[in-house]
Amino acid sequence: MKNLLLFAILFSGAFTFAQQKDAELIKKIDGFSHPESVVYDEDRELVYISNIGEKNPGDGFISKTNLDGEVLELNWITNLNDPKGLLIHEDLLYVSDNTDLVVMDIKTGSIINRIEVEGSEFLNDIAVDEEGNIYISDTGNSSIYKLKKDSDKVSQWIVTEELEFPNGVLVVGDYIYVAAWGKEDGGNLLKVALDSKEIIKISEKPIGNLDGIQLTNNDDFYISDWATGNVYKVDLKGKHSKILTSEKSAGDILYHVDSGKMVLPMNRQNSVWWYQINE
Repeated sequence: MKNLLLFAILFSGAFTFAQQKDAELIKKIDGFSHPESVVYDEDRELVYISNIGEKNPGDGFISKTNLDGEVLELNWITNLNDPKGLLIHEDLLYVSDNTDLVVMDIKTGSIINRIEVEGSEFLNDIAVDEEGNIYISDTGNSSIYKLKKDSDKVSQWIVTEELEFPNGVLVVGDYIYVAAWGKEDGGNLLKVALDSKEIIKISEKPIGNLDGIQLTNNDDFYISDWATGNVYKVDLKGKHSKILTSEKSAGDILYHVDSGKMVLPMNRQNSVWWYQINE
C-alpha cells in the first residue's frame, strides 16, 4: 500500500511538472478595459489589443504594446464601440465593432472607414485568405461574412448552425479553421472549404466555449476556451491536449512563433497575460 501511495504521489507530481513545463506565466499587465483580441504587427514588431470598454457608445479602443508587454500607448485608436477581432492586412488594421467592420490606418492611427454589416448580430473574429478576401465570424447568428478584395460591401458568406456559432477564425490554405463557441456542451474545432463551403468537424467531441485560434510552430493549432481559461493544442486529427490554464474569460489569443510567447487578453480581469510556451 505504501509503495502504491508513493507511486501515486510521484506520478501526480510528474504530471503537474509536465503541465507547468509546457507554459510559464511571465507577466500580467493590468489597466486595460475588457481586452478581447490580440494581433502582432510583424513589420513594426508591435502588439495591438482591442478593448471593449464598458459597452458605452464610443468607449472602446485599441492599445499598442511591444512583444515584451511594455504598454506604449493605451488609448492608441479610440472612438470604437465594442471592438473584438483584429486583423492586419496591407498596412491596414481591421476590427469587428459590434455590427460594423472598422478599417484603420496603422501609420496614422486613425479610422478611415466604417462598414455596416447588414443582418449581423455579434461580429467577432477576422481572417484573410491568400487572395485578399476578408472573413468575419458572427457568433450571434452562426454565420461567416465576407468582404471581397477591393470591395466596400460585406455580405453573408455562409449561415448554418453546423458552424456551431463560430468565434475564432483563421485561414490556412484552402480552408477557414473555426474555433466554435457551441451550445450547452461547447464547440468543436471545424474547417470550412473556401470553394465548396463544406464543413468538416476536426475535434472528436466538443472542447469548450472556444475563442482564439492560432497556428503552432508545427502546423497544429492553439485554441483558447473562454469558459475555463484553458488553452489547448489540437492536431489535424482532432486530438487535443491542455498546455495551460489561466482563468475564465481568456479571449482571442496571440501566439508568436519565433519567440514562443503567447498573449492572452483576460476580459473580465481587465488584464493581459504573457506566457512563454516551451515546446
